[in-house]
Amino acid sequence: MTNKISQIKPQQAGLWLLGIMFIPATLFFQPNLGGEGMSISHNISVWIAAVLVISAATLLMLKEKQFNYPTLWLAMAALPLGMIILGFIVENFLPTEWLFRQLYILGGFMFLIALFQFRFAPRDVERGLLIILIAGIVHGLYGISQIFWPGIQPLLITPSNKIPYSVFQQINIHASFQATVLMAAFFLLSRPLTLKPRPMVCVLLLTSIFLSCFIVAFSGSRTGLLSAIAGTAILAICNWRSLLRRKPLMIAVVITIAAALFMGNNGIQRSTAKLGDLSKRSSEGVASSGSNSRINIYKISYEVFKQQPLSGHGIGSFQKVWHDQKVDYLKRFPDANLPPDRLSHPHNELMFWLVEGGLIAIAGILISVMTVIYAAFRCGWRRGMSYIAMLIPVGLHTQVELPFYISNIPWFLMLFLIFVVLRHNTKTRQLTLSRSAELTTGITAATLFLSVSLIMLQTVQANSSIIRFLQGRMTDPTQLQPALNNPFFRDTAELYLMRTLLLRELNARQGRFAPQFVQWAAPFIKYAPIPQLYIDLSRAYLATGKNEQAVQTIEDGQARYPQNNALNKSVPLIKKAAGITPAEVHSRSESSAKTAASITVSATASAADPVRQPETPVQ
Repeated sequence: MTNKISQIKPQQAGLWLLGIMFIPATLFFQPNLGGEGMSISHNISVWIAAVLVISAATLLMLKEKQFNYPTLWLAMAALPLGMIILGFIVENFLPTEWLFRQLYILGGFMFLIALFQFRFAPRDVERGLLIILIAGIVHGLYGISQIFWPGIQPLLITPSNKIPYSVFQQINIHASFQATVLMAAFFLLSRPLTLKPRPMVCVLLLTSIFLSCFIVAFSGSRTGLLSAIAGTAILAICNWRSLLRRKPLMIAVVITIAAALFMGNNGIQRSTAKLGDLSKRSSEGVASSGSNSRINIYKISYEVFKQQPLSGHGIGSFQKVWHDQKVDYLKRFPDANLPPDRLSHPHNELMFWLVEGGLIAIAGILISVMTVIYAAFRCGWRRGMSYIAMLIPVGLHTQVELPFYISNIPWFLMLFLIFVVLRHNTKTRQLTLSRSAELTTGITAATLFLSVSLIMLQTVQANSSIIRFLQGRMTDPTQLQPALNNPFFRDTAELYLMRTLLLRELNARQGRFAPQFVQWAAPFIKYAPIPQLYIDLSRAYLATGKNEQAVQTIEDGQARYPQNNALNKSVPLIKKAAGITPAEVHSRSESSAKTAASITVSATASAADPVRQPETPVQ
């Protein structure tokens, strides 16, 4: 057995690992709160697979006694280096958020470098792209089942209202993923692989093209449609001679695309209708209707950026500073069209980093982007533009939404495509490590994979504990213990626990827990301005006799979320309760506790709203 493993070529091992990462690892699903990060189930399994690639590449490097890396590695390291620098020079940031963000970026950089250790040849790169096509087919079929057979649900399937989410839980991300699959298929059509293709390769290409075109068309995603059109046009212009040499296959491709677009025609009409909304704005450049709320989101973000242009407001500060500025923006433009719920990201990656990291963070991002473009054109303009076409769907999506935070699949897919670009200029350094250094490195690589796997498995348990707690109508707080012990879900679980304890006491006409809740919630709400928390904090202030703070808190919440029904209904109730005088009751604190409990906000109903709820789609 050991001999067979040792005989496996690095390229074979790398392709198997990529296959695991992009196919079975992306299909994991469990009921979840939605939102971002590890709240989305498949992100957990994808990270396990990514760390497996990193650990396996490290062991391979020790076995081969050589280290392969791109010549432009230092420029690609600009982003993680910029993140580290920000941690030293910016005081106002959330340490936990900064740590997760740093691990995310650093892990991606390590994954990129790990791919070089497998020494993929051009034919291996083509096989890697075929793996992407297979993944596109799997997710495309998954999406089609959600459209046409929503009642036929396997044991673990993402809930869908006849919308082809697949596992992405956000249709626009699935559309951009399928647009990237389409670009990969067109790129392969120009490669030697398809000059005399095997029947299975033809079936694979045509199936992936049909499914990806259909999902992009049916989704109604403007970004997916635009990126697919732009990328296809670039690939056709750059490779038209090669494509004409494959006339029978190209005729089949054209028929396949026409059939897919015909079946998804309704989605195309929705996409073009939404494109018209982008031009609807007032003379002051403010969007007041339609689906163009991003215009206002960007304007507020830019105003926040100008307050701290060099280093930003700090990692994790976006929600606080953006919603604070939103209050001022709505005073100036009360009819501005904005999402009614909490916004954790401006739906533009560059704008997000401008707010939190300023020009320092943007410099790191732009250096990395320009490096990839430079490396692409060093391969010749035709091939370089073809590479850029494959990167367009995910790249464009980062400028209108938050794909990397909702799903890790686009993140690692983009890194693989960047590797395809950078691999043309690679250096190799021979390793001369001592025996103890080799053992230490090998043990570290194995320990990294095992420890990350254990943490991720505990994260699965933590997510399940929160879901069970909510499904049980918040009757057993002990169910939250696994989540309280998890670094990612700790804040979420703590929020549910504190709210449960407060609401129980208020409903029992007591207010003993209210001071402790106030002490916890007052700083928490600054960086996580959750609409429901404004109501809860106001009730806690009432229970402690701090009526002025109660009124101020509920008004602050309403100023940030003027379209939130729960807040609007609670404002007059809180103000009415705050007007009670001590002369009308035996004890002010006892009376305040009873008054806070009398405010008709259902504990169960309000707690059912997910903390990391999927944000209102603005695409």
